[in-house]
Amino acid sequence: MQNPVGILSLELGAALLYWLVFVVLETAALQLVNWGSFQSCLKASLLANLASGLIVALSLVWSPRFGVPGLIASLLLSVGIEGLVLTLLNPRVKRLNWLAAILANVGSFLILILPVFLLTRRLFDSIAVTRCTHE
Repeated sequence: MQNPVGILSLELGAALLYWLVFVVLETAALQLVNWGSFQSCLKASLLANLASGLIVALSLVWSPRFGVPGLIASLLLSVGIEGLVLTLLNPRVKRLNWLAAILANVGSFLILILPVFLLTRRLFDSIAVTRCTHE
């Protein structure tokens, strides 16, 4: 029997690691567009990713069921939430806020989420094929 506490700990650890990578990518995007000092970029990235992290994580749970449209919806949701948070934090630079949100989220989705999405789709497809051949 598998240890559910151990599995949950690994899942939470992986989620935290992913979140930290998202924060680093968004901080880099904010620095790239000269949004502010490193400290203000890091703070903004932490807040924006905290705001979008839970909502997008929940949407990503359902996105494999809806395929690529679900993944695109998750991306748009993430860009929207983070763009709004950045605009609340620094309303003087609205274009930079949205540019940074787009850059960071497209980068995050291409580097982290899309590969995991494709791997899980392949895994679920192979499980489904195995079940069909054994029944």
